[in-house]
Amino acid sequence: MEQTGMIGWLDAVWASTHLVQIVEGGEAAGPLPGRAVLAELGEPPALGALRALTTTGRFTGDICRCHGHTTVVLRGTAGEALASASLHAYGSVSWERSRFRNDLEVDDAAGLHLLLAAQGVRGQVQQFLSPLMDLLRRHETDRRPQFRPAGKAGRRYLAERRVPVELHATLGRLTGQQAGELAEPQIRDLRRLLAAATPSPAERAAALLSWLGRLTVPAEAYWGEGALVRQLLADIAAPDIAAAAAAVRTGPVAMGVVNLLMTTGEDPVLAAAVAPTLRRLFPPPPA
Repeated sequence: MEQTGMIGWLDAVWASTHLVQIVEGGEAAGPLPGRAVLAELGEPPALGALRALTTTGRFTGDICRCHGHTTVVLRGTAGEALASASLHAYGSVSWERSRFRNDLEVDDAAGLHLLLAAQGVRGQVQQFLSPLMDLLRRHETDRRPQFRPAGKAGRRYLAERRVPVELHATLGRLTGQQAGELAEPQIRDLRRLLAAATPSPAERAAALLSWLGRLTVPAEAYWGEGALVRQLLADIAAPDIAAAAAAVRTGPVAMGVVNLLMTTGEDPVLAAAVAPTLRRLFPPPPA
């Protein structure tokens, strides 16, 4: 079917849609009736918003190689399935892939993932990893070592990453890789230093998230200093971490939250806390 015909088909099926279900899995997840339902949208405002977010964009003329992670199912008045679309990478929607083989890169990817997150669909905040890496320039490059060096050569990295100053003396003697391999007794000592300098758990969480969000991906963020920061955060209550994410609306804190959720699993409260920051960083396209 030509692209204009596909658009007409989309308009027709959405006009007949009375309920949308978000179900688990993409094309390889088996028949739709057997899948877990993650969310349902039936009110006209929600349906209108999801329709705009999943049908407005640029067709690629091709498909990506993955099978998708979530599926949008449009249902009619009798509950019958009218159409479905699998969700792939950030902002990539594939309507009836076996039929059309033409992925859509939506205009407002952030809006789509944040809407789904607000409906309780897990894993949506993690989709912001790649766009945040691009926005904040957190990629490893030839000019950035995989892991922070120790000693004098590593001092500027401690400053750039806003590592709490009370930890500089200890961490300055270690490489980033060694920092990620510290034993629990050493981590307890660092926690005590942080707590003495910053008694407020929410303020400590904000500083740690900001540090975590300034690390290059993947090595330093996941196996170097990032491993240490996540262990330091593990001692702070989840409500305090969420309060920090809601109060400090910066790119590094948002990236820190995404890093944390990538490794610890989805936390709906934390996802909701960081959503306004993500919306500010990735605003809707001009009308």
